[in-house]
Amino acid sequence: MRNLPFGYLMTLPIISRWSRRASWNIRKINNITMPQRKIICKYGPTNSYIVSSPIGDVEIISCPKGLHSVKQVGDTDEYFSPDTGVNVDVKFQLYKDNGYTYKPAIQCVEWLQFYFKSSVDQLKLPLLCQSIFTEGSFTSTAQKVLTEKVLYGQTISYKNLAALCGNEKACRAVGMAMRNNPISFIVPCHRVITHSGHLGNYSGGHKNKIKQWLLTHENAIP
Repeated sequence: MRNLPFGYLMTLPIISRWSRRASWNIRKINNITMPQRKIICKYGPTNSYIVSSPIGDVEIISCPKGLHSVKQVGDTDEYFSPDTGVNVDVKFQLYKDNGYTYKPAIQCVEWLQFYFKSSVDQLKLPLLCQSIFTEGSFTSTAQKVLTEKVLYGQTISYKNLAALCGNEKACRAVGMAMRNNPISFIVPCHRVITHSGHLGNYSGGHKNKIKQWLLTHENAIP
């Protein structure tokens, strides 16, 4: 099936309940994964997008003020089969957009296009909705410090990231912050590795092949 232009309206089922902690509810139509999730946000309703990529489909959820979630579709990497010939394109979206209301989502798609072409050095990060962070929490601190300090092609250990956050003994807390990261790629939890140099787990150990691919793509590991 051909990719559809950004802003194309698909007729999708209406979601009867909204939840900030909405579960991944993915439906397939003609073998294409369809987004069916919304999140309540004080800045306005969210929109969901399914985007193709070299490592499989990615779901983006955004409100008008910023991203809420960027996640690869699927719970595990059991059938992970990367294809660098696949472009980053919007395949489907939950609600039609005029191109301005959900500008952070458009920024995210553009960022991913550059990322998978290995050219994000000078590209501004997409806006993140501040509602996804809990002010003063260690989790939010770790995620923000990681985004600011560990750039494309770099890695950092759980211990060293904990130290940057003010408590080098908080390695386990760093691990939990990475596991609970809602913004894959942009908040680069895949760049956090063990102090001994091993890659460590990704997405609770369910997507370690993807972590290795991302770090290799960034030339962060041989």
